[in-house]
Amino acid sequence: MFVPRSLKIKRSSNDDLKSGEAKKSKPEAGGLQLEGDRDTSVTEEAVTGDKPGCASITNSPSCQLVEVSSTGPDEGVKDSHPSEEPVKSFSKTQRWPEPGEPVCVVCGRYGEYICDKTDEDVCSLECKAKHLLQVKEGEGSLRPSSPQRAAAEPESPLDAFYVYKEHPFIVTLKEDQIETLKQQLGISVQGQDVARPIIDFEHCGFPETLNQNLKKSGYEVPTPIQMQMIPVGLLGRDILASADTGSGKTAAFLLPVIIRAFSEDKTPSALILTPTRELAIQIERQAKELMSGLPRMKTVLLVGGLPLPPQLYRLRQHVKVIIATPGRLLDIIKQSSVSLSGIKIVVVDEADTMLKMGFQQQVLDVLEHTPGDCQTILVSATIPDSIEQLTDQLLQNPVRIITGDKNLPCASVRQIILWVEDPAKKKKLFEILNDQKLFKPPVLVFVDCKLGADLLSEAVQKITGLNSTSIHSEKSQVERRDILKASVCGRNKPAL
Repeated sequence: MFVPRSLKIKRSSNDDLKSGEAKKSKPEAGGLQLEGDRDTSVTEEAVTGDKPGCASITNSPSCQLVEVSSTGPDEGVKDSHPSEEPVKSFSKTQRWPEPGEPVCVVCGRYGEYICDKTDEDVCSLECKAKHLLQVKEGEGSLRPSSPQRAAAEPESPLDAFYVYKEHPFIVTLKEDQIETLKQQLGISVQGQDVARPIIDFEHCGFPETLNQNLKKSGYEVPTPIQMQMIPVGLLGRDILASADTGSGKTAAFLLPVIIRAFSEDKTPSALILTPTRELAIQIERQAKELMSGLPRMKTVLLVGGLPLPPQLYRLRQHVKVIIATPGRLLDIIKQSSVSLSGIKIVVVDEADTMLKMGFQQQVLDVLEHTPGDCQTILVSATIPDSIEQLTDQLLQNPVRIITGDKNLPCASVRQIILWVEDPAKKKKLFEILNDQKLFKPPVLVFVDCKLGADLLSEAVQKITGLNSTSIHSEKSQVERRDILKASVCGRNKPAL
């Protein structure tokens, strides 16, 4: 592995003994010789951490984390590093991540760097060495370096160009059987030359790595929206999709996104827009699970409420998939920090929520910077008239896919309406929370203002004795994230 020379100088224990002339001397291109009681050279020598068991990092081009110029400090760091600081040697010198930022796969600190051999996030050279050792112990051997991979290309089925073809079993089905299947699953389709639905993920012919990731993530059998939306998306068609919450819409558009981005050389090549940062964080987490092990597949999260510089740095690391909120992405576009000219597929998730929150113009402004012929997918829980208008404006010869009843509440969720006079509402709430048959934590209670949330939270805790907390816009993103996490884990029962 190429070791930044600045790191070796900083870590030398003989610096204090050097003369002024020695401090001014520059390292040679072929290696680094430090003056002192003993000679230390950087050629094939390994760099190890302080702790025992830390793997060594050799001077191999394929293990390169970041390359540092040896011509002088003013030229900075190559490989699009946004600052002139050297790569951190040890994990203890790295900060802890903010919510939504990349996390080191070894120690959990801020994943500032991307290991080019596994595409995983690491915080330092020390953690990269440990990560490579873990991979080697888990899999027996690592993938060969770049020159070796070129010579042994047939060994990786992922290098082959993917083209979706209907599975022989699907082809043998008659039209009446397909229509019966759609009716039984509640799938409604409108469009010309629509691909037949799949019945199993194996029918897609995905690379084996992706099939394994699906199983690891708990995807055994595709849901109705996935059955129809995945093959249509893999064929590059524009889609307007509507399905209930929890129906698997995210995986239904992520799989076509992954396949399309994987086959493209230009970066970035895929864009996913969401109305909120929480949803963006959730989508990126799911995307990373499905992309695990696929070479050159990296994501970047561009959302407000989080520091901008780390996002810009991540954006420069040849990422394939951008997951963003419209406002933050527009700010970055205005700074000329990203080009969307290579985008081949765009997904607008929760499009109905996007319009309700007033983001329609921002979405249109973002899409103006993407190629006019890129594939576009609109995903929505409902399809109001505003979505139909947006569909006519953005999509070309789209396929409309609806599962379940259009614009009706999710049938799997039980809904009970109690008519209660306003003065008695709080008393009725306390009765429900105290009823063992009705109360199953965690409980989410909505109120009409921030002050009301704080007051009701205090009242619930005082009268019922239940752990309760309020959550609203005056609390920081870190506080809101911790509250939601605590509620899911059961530490705080109601969240207001």
